[in-house]
Amino acid sequence: MTNRPFTEIRHKYNTLSTSQKLIANHILNDQKHAVMATISELAKNCNVSETTVMRFIKKLGYTSFQIFRIDMAHEFTEISYNQNSSHKFKIEDGYQDISTDDDVATINQKIIQSASIAINDLKSLIDSASIEAIVTLFTTADKILFYGSGGSDVIALDAYHKFLRLGLNVTTHSNSHLMMIQAAHLSQTDIAVLISHTGESREVLEIAENAKKQGTKIIGITSYINSSLAKLSDIALFSSTNQLKYYTDAMVSRILQLVILDMILVSVSLRLGDIGKNSIYRSRKAISVAKKPIPDN
Repeated sequence: MTNRPFTEIRHKYNTLSTSQKLIANHILNDQKHAVMATISELAKNCNVSETTVMRFIKKLGYTSFQIFRIDMAHEFTEISYNQNSSHKFKIEDGYQDISTDDDVATINQKIIQSASIAINDLKSLIDSASIEAIVTLFTTADKILFYGSGGSDVIALDAYHKFLRLGLNVTTHSNSHLMMIQAAHLSQTDIAVLISHTGESREVLEIAENAKKQGTKIIGITSYINSSLAKLSDIALFSSTNQLKYYTDAMVSRILQLVILDMILVSVSLRLGDIGKNSIYRSRKAISVAKKPIPDN
């Protein structure tokens, strides 16, 4: 539990039941009034029983509705207006779904707002100890395998490119069959970084199981806490997303996957010290000949 109820709701939204999602939607869409509501008022507003509300807060790690309300109030006071927004959308409004009546400016603002909230949530959702452990694995591994399914494929390729520049022995391929074969030849000194929004991609799970048989450490990046990938992973990192009609949580999750991998990248680079700096220099020098010089005028 993060003691940040709104963040925790968004983080665990995909694991909630249908009736619990009614409560979650009501709270996220009307945070100001949710902070003031009693348990009976909240239950009435959501057309659920008080027992359902208690099950909901227990899912978030609370045993007392009063403490849940206090923590909501604390988080609510930390939230401020986006002063740079001409539309003055408020962060406390939560994820704003896109309507068919929205103009381009409104759509742009809502997309930016959804991404900003999700990235901000990472501050309380990503455990520093987990990142430290991953950095240690990266800097001591013989080989690092990256694989992402669906839209996460490009995230794996981006990670491969970035960590290759650090001089690490990394590999990736968009062909899942080739990756399954590679995973079967990994060892205890290697690691596999597997990326899947749902955490239920058949190809990703096959690769994870193949790597697991070799004693390879699995790092999973997914949006679903109870997913099969999360359960197979030695270290699982989660994104905080919320399902919307037009701008889906899968879109937001790709942004968060990039941010999470950049967190790891920077920490690995610093851990490598001069070796990392030298590798980046050599990588830049290697591709500099392919870049056309910028004209003076």
